[in-house]
Amino acid sequence: MTIKVLVIESSRDYRALISNHISVRWRDAKITEYDPAESGRFSESFSGASNDLVILGDPLQPVKGVESRHGREAATDWLTQFRRVSGFPPVVVIGDGDQRDVVRAIKSGAADYISRDRLQHKNLIALLENVLDEHEACNEKSQTRVPADGLEIPGLKGYTIERCISGGDISSVYLARKSDGDQQVVLKVLRQVPDFGGDNALLDRFLAEFEAIGHVSHPNVVNIFDLGIADNHAFIAMEFCSRGSLKRLIRQGMDAADAEKVMRGIAGALQAIHVKGILHRDLKPTNVLFREDGSLALIDFGLAKQAHLKAELTGTGEIFGTPYYMSPEQGHGEPLDERSDIYSLGIIFYEMLTGQKPYEGKTAMSVILKHAREPLPQLPAHLAAYQPAIDKMIAKRPGQRFQSIGELLEWRPATA
Repeated sequence: MTIKVLVIESSRDYRALISNHISVRWRDAKITEYDPAESGRFSESFSGASNDLVILGDPLQPVKGVESRHGREAATDWLTQFRRVSGFPPVVVIGDGDQRDVVRAIKSGAADYISRDRLQHKNLIALLENVLDEHEACNEKSQTRVPADGLEIPGLKGYTIERCISGGDISSVYLARKSDGDQQVVLKVLRQVPDFGGDNALLDRFLAEFEAIGHVSHPNVVNIFDLGIADNHAFIAMEFCSRGSLKRLIRQGMDAADAEKVMRGIAGALQAIHVKGILHRDLKPTNVLFREDGSLALIDFGLAKQAHLKAELTGTGEIFGTPYYMSPEQGHGEPLDERSDIYSLGIIFYEMLTGQKPYEGKTAMSVILKHAREPLPQLPAHLAAYQPAIDKMIAKRPGQRFQSIGELLEWRPATA
């Protein structure tokens, strides 16, 4: 893969370091290094169109003739300009700020953010690959649905599209704004509504997401505002969570107390849906988002299954979900209950504590087999107080796990 990357960074050493990391991963990459202190701000007409990715340092050295706080210019000033350009390539910010700076960067249009103190090859490349993959998928899935100006989806009235967040096989996700006000929402749009009278399983599964969440009222479950079908598009409008996903927090590194707090927040949401007879079945860090006030919201119930839904929605033995977080029984297409969601939460909890997934492999099947056969992962010594919870959350056999979310929430780590 030949990629074109623009590196905007005031420090010559950091520009060289970033370029070296990229060249090691993509040997034929075309990298342009740009010194903002020497060359100044890009003109308003700069489109970035010749690049696949932009890496932006934060903060930047002062640019002549530009007023800036504390003598240095924030990356958000550049992001605001870039965001106004339709089709601008994704921008990754590398900075040394706190969580508030991360939030400001993401809200200003950054695709992702990585701290300088975590600028190791593995972390940086994993982040860049993810951003490139999501951008490519979004472009491929949306090109038949969104007109060139990117302002609206044909037939979908009342919303103005601001940008594509992600694209998937079933649906794509957009950040939008309600046309009658300033409220930002997230639109999940089904790729194409099947012809009525034909095979409507895909549409039924999509609408089941709204049905599932619509029956739940809990502070840690995402709020749904609207559901509809316009032309050949089915859509769900839900709240916009401005602080991004749990995946970003894991990349930045989490201490044990924060990891436990988030785990319990997710558990509370699961308890609320389990009471309604709903399983999530696709728990993963990207399905846990954070609002402006820091509270979390569990999202993406597209795989959720209610007991009364007909079996033909998924097909007997058919496997859905993400292999890294699947329970052994889910990976083998066996019947599921709430203990499968507990297993997935345990895998996420381990990843929050260590920054690593417990089971990885080159293929989905190799990961599925490891979940079923490999020994339980062991936490580092300084996290030993959490080992009993991990052991009981991700036990291979459902009967050896916590039998309910309520039982899990009663657990407390042993104190020294």
